[in-house]
Order: sequence, then structure tokens, then C-alpha cells
Amino acid sequence: MPTIDVPAAVRDLQEASPEGAQTYMVHKAAILENPQLQALSTKEKLLVGIGVAAALQSSDCALMWTKMARQAGASKDEVAEAILVARLMMMAVVNSAAADAFAWLNQEEGTGGDQ
Repeated sequence: MPTIDVPAAVRDLQEASPEGAQTYMVHKAAILENPQLQALSTKEKLLVGIGVAAALQSSDCALMWTKMARQAGASKDEVAEAILVARLMMMAVVNSAAADAFAWLNQEEGTGGDQ
């Protein structure tokens, strides 16, 4: 299995705080490799990671999780779908965040405030 380049953010963390980087790697292994946490396969967990990274706008993380997901057997279509789901969820967040504004506009329009 080819190695995955460590993202710059993790390399910087390793340099600034080796202990902090180590705790991150231990936590990562506890989630991705723990035999007691297998409701989702490693591939599925990595697909979730791709979606979260994309939604949080982390290109480095999205690329890292994509490479790891491919190594875990994810297809190009699965990766693309994970990103599309993330986009859908972010669109829902925008809709939710704007709900009060839409309600106010609708109420204002109903009372003739724009006419």
C-alpha cells in the first residue's frame, strides 16, 4: 500500500507540538482502526471525512482523505458522491441560516411592506 503524504498542517503540528501531533494520530487510529468501532467500514469513515473536509473547505484534508479512501477501496464515483452529499448538506445549512430572513420577507410582502 503506497504511503500518503502528511498534510502540511499535520507536519506543522508535529514540529510545533510533537505531543499534540501524537494525540491526534492516536485519536485518528482509535476511530479508523478500532475493532470495536466497525459499524462503518474504514472506507465509509473516510468517505464521511471527505465530505466533512469539503464542507469545511479544507483542500488538504479532502485530498488526504480521498487518497486514503481510494486505498481503502473507494471508487471515483463514491468519492464524487460523498462530495455531492457534502454540497447538498451545505446548501441545507444556507437555507436554514436564511430561514428567518425568508420568513421576514414573506411576512413583509404579505403586509404590503414592499409595495
